[in-house]
Formats: sequence, structure tokens, C-alpha cells
Amino acid sequence: MEQDNPLADPHTASAVFFPRPDMPYGPEANGARDHLFDSEPGVRLRLRLFPGPADAPAILFFHGNGETARDYDGLADEYRALPATFAVAEYRGYGPSTGEPSLRTFLGDAHRTLDELKTLLAAEGRPAPVVVMGRSLGSAPAIELASARPSEVAGLVVESGFARIVPLLELIGVPAGRLGITEDHGPQNERKMAKVEAPTLILHAEEDEIIPIRDAELLHAASRDPGVVFFRVPGAGHNDIQHRAGPAYFERIRELLARLPR
Repeated sequence: MEQDNPLADPHTASAVFFPRPDMPYGPEANGARDHLFDSEPGVRLRLRLFPGPADAPAILFFHGNGETARDYDGLADEYRALPATFAVAEYRGYGPSTGEPSLRTFLGDAHRTLDELKTLLAAEGRPAPVVVMGRSLGSAPAIELASARPSEVAGLVVESGFARIVPLLELIGVPAGRLGITEDHGPQNERKMAKVEAPTLILHAEEDEIIPIRDAELLHAASRDPGVVFFRVPGAGHNDIQHRAGPAYFERIRELLARLPR
């Protein structure tokens, strides 16, 4: 995104991003490891790693807004049991990561995070396929990587993802129309999904009060994966989808991993 993009305005960014430090919810998950790396001079990002079996695929997870990577410590063992190496990306200003979050740098940081993960996996003898997964806000970097780097991304999981940014901005109180914001200025999730041929899973709550299930329907329709799976979770809202889905949540992810090229 260019500097003259209205989404680069810091006031708009403050309405979109809700960075916070880690919260001491409890002891760290067994085997958790924080890796800090420079995304650009003066900006350090965290990649929180939960290694799985050496020959298992890796899931690069982009979390939702107002969350940090450490919030996923309690689910790490579920991901490792798939089996998979679980790696949670962090955004600028979230957890221990430095810098100010913005839509201008958001997607570029995702590319550098993928590069860093691949380097770490290779150094540890884990040159496994990488699946990108994004929840809510994190759907944008996940879809970006799946569409832009098809030879390096083996699969895509979108949970509670948005298709178009203008309706989402209006919902959270940003007057997109008055500010001249169009879909061309945003991450363009729906358009990018039309470039993704990798095995894809879309998870969405039927009662999502923040990102309506219509967004998931648009992403599903745009996908070029002939076997794309759309898992609708009845009775769930934006923030309890995993709990409401129960064991089926991870079973759908396990099924996606089984579809990866061998």
C-alpha cells in the first residue's frame, strides 16, 4: 500500500488495530520458544514456536485483533497433536514486538515472517510444508501469502475471515465512504482468494456478530481449490467458534493436512 492510501492514516490504524502486551494467564506451554527477528531496522517481531515432529507440516498462524501469540499457548498441544509444528506470528506493537501497527506494513511483515520461519525450519532439519492460517484480522496476511507465494505455501486455513474491508471498517466506526476508502486500498481478500489453488479450509461461525458469515461465503465462492471445505459452525459467534465447534474444529484441520502434497 502506498503512503497516500487513506488506510495509512494513523487515526484509521488506531481504529483497526488493538495492540496489547502479553497477559500472565498462566504458565507457559511446554516447549514454547519465542524467536525475535528484525522485520526492518528498528522493528523486531516475535514468532512463537511450538515444535512438532520433525517430519510434520508447519502451521504459520496469524491471530486476531486484541490477541497476542501467547494467548494460544493453551491450544498449542492440540495443533502439535495433528501433528504439526505450530508457529504463531506477531504484529507490530503486540506482545513483545516493537513498532506501530499499520495497514501499510501489515502484509509486508507477513512475508518476512514466512521467510524467517522457513529459515528456522531448515536450520532445525524441518524443511516441512507450510500451511498458513489466519483468524479474523489475521485472514489478510494468510490469504496474502497463499496467493502471492503458491510454491511456498502448501495450504490455507481461514477462520472468521473477512472478504471485503469497507463493510468491516464501517461496522467498527470508520467512515470509509467519507474518507474515500475503497476495496482497492485494502488487503483485497476476496480478490486474492481467487488466486489460491492450494488446499483450503474456511471456518466461520453462523452467528458471527463482527464478520458476517456472508464474508465466508464470498471467500468460499472465490476459492480456486476444487476441494475447498467450508465448515459452518452453528450457534457460534466471533469469539467462541473453536469452543462451539468442539473436536470437529481440529478434525477439519487434520483433514486439510491430509490433503497436502506428499
